[in-house]
Amino acid sequence: MIDFFRGHGWPFALFYLGVVLCGYLALVFWFRDLRVEHWIPYLTFILLTIIADLVNLNLPRGGAMVSVSTPVTFASAILLGPGPAAWIEVVSALVVEGFVNRRPLMKILFNVPVLALSIGLAGMVFRALPFGGATPDFSQPWFLLPMVALGLVHWMTNTGLVSMIIGLSDQANPFRIWKANYAWNVRHLVAFVPITAIIILVYQLAPWTLALFIIPILLVKYAYQLYLDMREVNISTLATLASALDAKDPYTQGHSYRVSRYALLVGEEMRLGEGELQMLEYSALLHDIGKIGIAGDIINKPARLDEEEWHIIQQHPSIGARIIQRLRFLGEAAQVIECHHERPDGKGYPHGLTGGKIPMLSRILHVADTFDAMTSNRPYRPALSAEESVQELLKHRGSQFDSRVVDAFIRLFESGRIQPIREDEPVEIYEILNQT
Repeated sequence: MIDFFRGHGWPFALFYLGVVLCGYLALVFWFRDLRVEHWIPYLTFILLTIIADLVNLNLPRGGAMVSVSTPVTFASAILLGPGPAAWIEVVSALVVEGFVNRRPLMKILFNVPVLALSIGLAGMVFRALPFGGATPDFSQPWFLLPMVALGLVHWMTNTGLVSMIIGLSDQANPFRIWKANYAWNVRHLVAFVPITAIIILVYQLAPWTLALFIIPILLVKYAYQLYLDMREVNISTLATLASALDAKDPYTQGHSYRVSRYALLVGEEMRLGEGELQMLEYSALLHDIGKIGIAGDIINKPARLDEEEWHIIQQHPSIGARIIQRLRFLGEAAQVIECHHERPDGKGYPHGLTGGKIPMLSRILHVADTFDAMTSNRPYRPALSAEESVQELLKHRGSQFDSRVVDAFIRLFESGRIQPIREDEPVEIYEILNQT
């Protein structure tokens, strides 16, 4: 155990031990709320929670997951109280984490109190609010109001503690981890509230009817697996297109990957939403796909292009947009790709758009694309240094490049969070996409 804490640092150790101490003390306090005569409802909720936990949905991005058991947990807190709900969560977690998934002991020791604190505190909030309490009136819809508060407290406590421990472990910003992994999935609470209400109302009729929820839980898992399979097909399509581009222009191999890394960092710095970040990454990976439609002798010309050749190369954003438009799952990526060479002063191409008429994702992509182009060797010139490239961005801030994007890029560069990626760094596009 000492080696475990030594490897993560003292802030991690203090936070870990603090959460563990608070969680297990709370469980001791809540033990007095357990009633022997209620063993059948306890056992029923434990079994249903275990079954639901076994089909948790792993989210594609950031390693987060959506627990199918969450509505069941909410219902147990409302029907049985915060103490019993916390203990039900603990027993279920020990079975699933310890005996089924065989998680490391130190992770189980932390996860158990986090789960207990999350539902226990949420249940206490429900009981303290109007229309909640120990015996809410389920015949009226007003009990849904404190239920929403219960959901928010549970979500914020759980995701906050987990993000903090991950941040301390990885020496990363906990808020960035929370924002990337959890901030966007608050939308699931919208679905969990009515599901929780249905579980409660059905339980009022007869407790055994909770068993009927096993079937829809399994159906949700099956439907989500179909979604993941389709997403894999989509990712494979992106990987194929990016590989085709590298085959067309081997001199810039890895360019799309590097642009996507720079663009994502800038997007996160500018606090874009999760959906925007995903679309930005896809657009960056495929931003030059239109070059497939440009003759190879122009793409690989070891000298500067003449006027006619330059006119031809300027068509690649529009060609790329037409290609991407056929892939429905990419959504707005076609417009982002078509506009990634537009400039705020209207001197860009292919349409000469100005200022706010250029999509923000395109403006970010333009800066990331230009920075990588400047810091990479090309047939007609050697690479610039990172400092020289940054000076070029500053020089043309507001005219060639969007001011806010450049400012965000400069902040990242000065803090060391953006540095040129080596051209010889091995890149596997499919692997990168699967990390998102």
